[in-house]
Amino acid sequence: MKSLTAGAEIDAWCTKCRMDLMHRIVAMVQSAPKRVICLTCNSEHNYRAPRTETTASGVHVRARNTGPKPSPAAARVTQKARAEKERADSWSSKTLGQAVDAFTRYAMDKSFREGELVLHSKFGEGYVDKVLEGAKISIMFRDGARTLAHRAN
Repeated sequence: MKSLTAGAEIDAWCTKCRMDLMHRIVAMVQSAPKRVICLTCNSEHNYRAPRTETTASGVHVRARNTGPKPSPAAARVTQKARAEKERADSWSSKTLGQAVDAFTRYAMDKSFREGELVLHSKFGEGYVDKVLEGAKISIMFRDGARTLAHRAN
């Protein structure tokens, strides 16, 4: 087997392509590769060992428990998408299918209570999610919550 040096080619996990591909070694620390450049997408990243192992017969076998781990950012995106879906489901269950006369036209000089259906000239159909202090209400519309003024009792 050929010794590893800077400039040599090596199999490595490409973080951009998400595959085991040929890389060129850019930097070494002692006798181990530290930084590599993917020969497919030209991205430079820290060396990561290939996710597959070569058996004696030359067949590549996926190593156990080495699948890509979801990043914390991906988990946040998933949580955000889940919260967005729950909000949309809540909005549609409370507003869709309601009669037009069930909605109260929004006006600042009217008083609203929690759960009341509201029709706004710009934002459309919604419902009062919360009654806030200081003569304000939070109304949930299709595209998200809006804080609007109302006449407090």
